[in-house]
Amino acid sequence: MAIDKIQSESINLADNFAFTGTVTGAGGTNTPAFFAHLGSNQNISTGTHTTVALNTEIFDTNNGFDTGTYKYTIPSGQGGKYLITACIRREGFNPARFNAYVLKNNSVGLWNGENVGGSYDTAQGSSIVSLSAGDVIHLVIYHTNGNTQAIMNGLGNTFFGAFKLVE
Repeated sequence: MAIDKIQSESINLADNFAFTGTVTGAGGTNTPAFFAHLGSNQNISTGTHTTVALNTEIFDTNNGFDTGTYKYTIPSGQGGKYLITACIRREGFNPARFNAYVLKNNSVGLWNGENVGGSYDTAQGSSIVSLSAGDVIHLVIYHTNGNTQAIMNGLGNTFFGAFKLVE
C-alpha cells in the first residue's frame, strides 16, 4: 500500500488499493450451492401438497440436487447456516389461496409463502436456516382453487435454491 493512502487518523476506505499479497479472512466460498427451476408448466391438483418438479438445474456445486425427486441433500461435512430462496408463479388461475413452502426431511417447514392475490401472482421469499449433513429439502405447493391448475415454468417464475453461509 502506498504511503499516500494512509491518513493520520485512519485508512480512507473510499480509496482504491492494489494488493500484491494474499487477502485472507474476507468472505467465504458460499458452497455447497444449487439453483434449479421448473422446466415446463406443472399441473397441480387442488387441495394436495405437491412437490414442485424443478427438473432444470442452473448450477449444483456438490451434486446434491436430484432432478428426479426434485430434492436437495446437504452433502457430508457441510452442515451449517444456509440461505434458501424459492418462488412459485401461478399460471393465470383465478385468485385463490396458494402456499409455497420448503420442507426439511419431509416434515419440518423451513419457509412458507402465501399468496391470495391476482391470477399471475407469486408466492416467494427467502430464509436463513440451520441444516445438517444428510438433511433433505424440497419445494412444495398447495392451492385451494377448486380444480387442477398450472404453475409457470422458467427461470424467473418458479425456482428454488440455497447456498451455505457459515458453519
